[in-house]
Amino acid sequence: MIELVRVNTVRPESLRGRAVWVKRRRPGMGAVIAPGNLFLRLSRSRIRMFVSCARWQDWELASFQLLHPGRLAERRKGGAVALEELPGESLDRLLARGELTPEMLAASAVELRRAHALCLPGSRVPWSHGDAHLKNVLYDAAGRCARLIDFETPHEPWLSADERHADDLFVFLLDLAGRAPEGALGQWAGVFLRAYARVDILLALLTRLRPPRGLERALWASRSQHLPGARLASALGQLRERVIRILEDSPVSIGDKHDRR
Repeated sequence: MIELVRVNTVRPESLRGRAVWVKRRRPGMGAVIAPGNLFLRLSRSRIRMFVSCARWQDWELASFQLLHPGRLAERRKGGAVALEELPGESLDRLLARGELTPEMLAASAVELRRAHALCLPGSRVPWSHGDAHLKNVLYDAAGRCARLIDFETPHEPWLSADERHADDLFVFLLDLAGRAPEGALGQWAGVFLRAYARVDILLALLTRLRPPRGLERALWASRSQHLPGARLASALGQLRERVIRILEDSPVSIGDKHDRR
């Protein structure tokens, strides 16, 4: 449903000598977002869309300014925001051209870990993305760093920080599983997870790596580029194996970590 419903339009502009992207809420989207949020809830997505255009603008601007301080970001009339264009190219495009490298995946994990340690001004709750798939991660070759973009679907507020952060990793890995060349997923996931390197979040991620149920199947199909069931099961098994291996290699064992909780 998220793939089919484009809530916002995006177009390039120039503002005060800088290249920006203007995102604008399409008219009448409130009637579409309400049933969309019902699907997201029933499919246990852990995210939601903003029914209120003003609240979406607040979240998009606050998240962009948190992660990219000093970059141009402003509210526009008519339900829009203008955000400075960031250097880099999305991981999905790099992968499609066969140019995705372990270094890019490691940089993406480092950026997610950095972002997960931040809090919005006036809040003590760690930030999370909500839709951290490959298209929403840019890699800047010149700076050898990754950047997160597109902040439209926040996590449900009742989730713990660990659950939200694990879900960001999960969404990234599902997308990677659907796009990775044959035989590459295990190695690529291992590079990404080792670079992220937070045992508490990897433990939370481990609980997500099991076969989907009910409407989860439709959501996971979208997030994994519609992997057939057998290939999805194999991918989940590879991801579990990588997470467990990293946890076993960590100074705190899986059993010890559970005992402390």
